[in-house]
Amino acid sequence: MMKKVLLMLFLSSGYFPGFAQNNRSSSVNPNKPLAIKYIGAAKATGGSLAVVVNELPLAHTSQFLPLNKNGVLVGKNDLDKQMNQVFENVSLALKAAGSNSEQLVKINICIAQPELLVKVKENLNTRFKTGKKPAISFVSGDLIHPDALVGMDVIAVAASAADKKVKYLKPENLAGPKQQAQVAVLPAGGVVYVSGQAAKGKMAEATRETLKQLGATLVHLGLDKSDIVQIKSFICPASDIRIVEQEMATFFAGHTIPPTVYVDWLSNDPVIEIELIAASPSPQKPAAQMDFITPPGMTASPVYSKVTRVNYGKKVYFSSMYGESSGDAKTEVAGIFTEMGQIAKQAGTDFSHLAKATYYVANDSTSNELNTIRPKYYKADRPPAASKAKVKGVGLTGKGICIDMIGVCF
Repeated sequence: MMKKVLLMLFLSSGYFPGFAQNNRSSSVNPNKPLAIKYIGAAKATGGSLAVVVNELPLAHTSQFLPLNKNGVLVGKNDLDKQMNQVFENVSLALKAAGSNSEQLVKINICIAQPELLVKVKENLNTRFKTGKKPAISFVSGDLIHPDALVGMDVIAVAASAADKKVKYLKPENLAGPKQQAQVAVLPAGGVVYVSGQAAKGKMAEATRETLKQLGATLVHLGLDKSDIVQIKSFICPASDIRIVEQEMATFFAGHTIPPTVYVDWLSNDPVIEIELIAASPSPQKPAAQMDFITPPGMTASPVYSKVTRVNYGKKVYFSSMYGESSGDAKTEVAGIFTEMGQIAKQAGTDFSHLAKATYYVANDSTSNELNTIRPKYYKADRPPAASKAKVKGVGLTGKGICIDMIGVCF
């Protein structure tokens, strides 16, 4: 009898180790339907083709590695143990934001080798219900811990609050610098996506100067460091992470460092590119749903915007998109844009309402073909903000490119 009572108390507590499907935080009303719409099934990634989310607060996390609260790697050479630890870290971060697994809209995954993708997908399949899976994106390459096989950052609907500013959260039971937030909540309302910027020089100088450039961009937008929700850095080599972290700490001295994500990048010059997401309070009567902005000193491009500002509207998060044919760059890239148009239509958006793109390319031929095809689909005065990174692998073996996209319903 006592065992039965204890079991009932455990189930009612809402805590399930390993980020189980039925995990609910106390701040979420299980009887209230979630404002999330799942579009189709993405065979390549195991997630939904896209996820549409209402104008709600959204939690953005740092990239979590399989580290315990003391910063020690769990499960060396054991993917399942590492996945469990990563999801445990994600669960702790989301719990602090009043969220849980059922509120996930996007998962970004870095894997050490493309061969791990199949097992990662199998692991993910056990954690989410059919028809209610987040959008999922993959990239492969070195992680910032040499023994990590997988790293992950997520976006999820957060608990509603009256906060108008970004809320930084630093759960004590997660490893990381005290100055660093592990999760930040983007309040409902406007958001800006700042394309990757890159300065020349060795890693320390390049990081420092790139952060200064991004700071100037924020000032032009009427924003500051406290508005940043997440920073993503593409670095080469990944082993230079300590240099980058030190420059981040210096740049944010006196402030909280926002959640950070790091992706291994194949580039000798520049050695780092940094992009960011920031909250941008919408004007009471915005002239347009989206603004495509070129800050002073920068030159406008017909294939990507330096900054995209979304003033209002539901967001659409796409899973990684891959072309059906590998080996032929033109066919591979064209197939992605055809699929993108089809998914966008199902989600209630189109090529004119794309806000942020990340292009991962594994070879020069797909990179060049991407440059050729983008003007055919994007209007020259409203292409999405973007970063293009050459990487060791795009997730799927044999593929030369994948595209990760965020759009807005019109």
